[in-house]
Amino acid sequence: MASVHNLIVKRGEAEILKNFSAEFPEHQVTAVSGRSGCGKTTLLSVLLNLLPADSGEIHGFQKPSAVFQEDRLLPYLTAAKNISVAAGCTETAAEKALLQVGFDPEDLKKNAVQLSGGMARRVSIVRAMLTSGDAVLLDEPFKGLDDLTREKVMQFVKENLKNRTTILVTHDPRDAKDLAAAKIIEMETEK
Repeated sequence: MASVHNLIVKRGEAEILKNFSAEFPEHQVTAVSGRSGCGKTTLLSVLLNLLPADSGEIHGFQKPSAVFQEDRLLPYLTAAKNISVAAGCTETAAEKALLQVGFDPEDLKKNAVQLSGGMARRVSIVRAMLTSGDAVLLDEPFKGLDDLTREKVMQFVKENLKNRTTILVTHDPRDAKDLAAAKIIEMETEK
């Protein structure tokens, strides 16, 4: 089981995470919610080794893939190339996946800089799902998607979690329900 114990993360003098501990059931979805500023994104950044913890222990996250709040695409590569470079798959496999999440065939050759916000979001999600690893960390992955697109993307995500440990940060209770979260963690802002 993946877990964090007594995690402390500071930015300057402010403690973003203070002795935070949690267990994340293996091969299942854990939803993490809470008010803005309580440390949800910071937690994911620490699990991805993008931000150091000041103290604490982390177990069970060897090679996670992620959907960030920002799409983090290479602007002058096509959607499929953005996916294949990061995920190590063929562009053909990436294009097939993009069609599953509602891309039009003519949009497959557009560079990332030419994509709408919703299209860029779908590229980020497909990239994370096609990247192999033991865990998937999703930071508000469905924000900005209309209901029809969200439904297609949600189906794709469910089909591609591949029994990986998943942490879903969300403000939308539908996300946890639709991904059948086994556990919900409500983070609180320290006072």
